[in-house]
Amino acid sequence: MKSFKNKIPACLVHFLTGSGIIFSFMALVSVIEGYKLQTFMFLGIALIIDIIDGTLARKYETEIVFPNIDGKTLDTIIDYINYIFIPCIMLYKFDYLPLNFTIVIPIVILCISLYSYINLKLIDTSFSYIGFPSIWNVIVLYLEILSFDKLINLLIILFFIFLKFFPFKVIHPMRFPKFKKANITLLFGTLLTSTILLINKFEFTFMSEVYLYVLISWLIFNSYFIFFVIFSNLNLLKFYRK
Repeated sequence: MKSFKNKIPACLVHFLTGSGIIFSFMALVSVIEGYKLQTFMFLGIALIIDIIDGTLARKYETEIVFPNIDGKTLDTIIDYINYIFIPCIMLYKFDYLPLNFTIVIPIVILCISLYSYINLKLIDTSFSYIGFPSIWNVIVLYLEILSFDKLINLLIILFFIFLKFFPFKVIHPMRFPKFKKANITLLFGTLLTSTILLINKFEFTFMSEVYLYVLISWLIFNSYFIFFVIFSNLNLLKFYRK
C-alpha cells in the first residue's frame, strides 16, 4: 500500500488535470465578452496542462495509487470542452465562417466529435488516433493567425471534417521515447511562436522587423508535425516504438 507521502504527487497530478476546467471557464467567459486573445491564452494554458499531465500520471502511477479515480475520464471531459466545445463557440462568435454556416458547422463538429470520443476503437494499441484527432482549438488558432477569407476557412474545416472519417493514423508525438525530447521542444516552440504572433496581431505591433522570422519558424514547427504523421503512416518510425 502506498504511504500518504507517496500519494501526494499522484494527488497533485489529478488536481493539475482538473485545473484545466478552470481555464475552460475563463476561456468561455472570454468568448462571451468578445476577447479573442484572452480566449486563446486560456486555451493555450489548458493545452500545456494536457500535454504534461499524461506523462506525470504515468510517472506517479495515478491509476495504481488512486484506483477509484478515473483520470482518463477526467481528462476526456476537459478535452472535449477545450478542444471541441469552446472552439465551436468561437467559430460562431468570432465570425470565422460565412453567415449561412455559422451554426451548422459548429453543430456538425460537436456531434461527430462527441461520437468519436466514445468510440472504443478510436485509439489503437500503439496510441495512434484513427482519423483527425478533433484538435479544433488548434485549427481555430491557425485560422486566426493565417487570416484567410471566410470561404477558405469553411473549406479548410470541411476538409478536416472529412479527415475524421479517413482511416489514417495520428501517432501521439510524446509516445516515441527516442523523439520525445525533440517533439516536446518543437511543440513548445510552436506554442511560443503562436503566442508571439497572436500578441502581435491583437495587442502590439512591436515586431515588424522579426515578424517574418517568427512566422517562418511557426510554419517550420508545424510542418515538422505534419511530416511526423505522414512518415509514421508510411511505417518509417515503426522500429523506434517500444
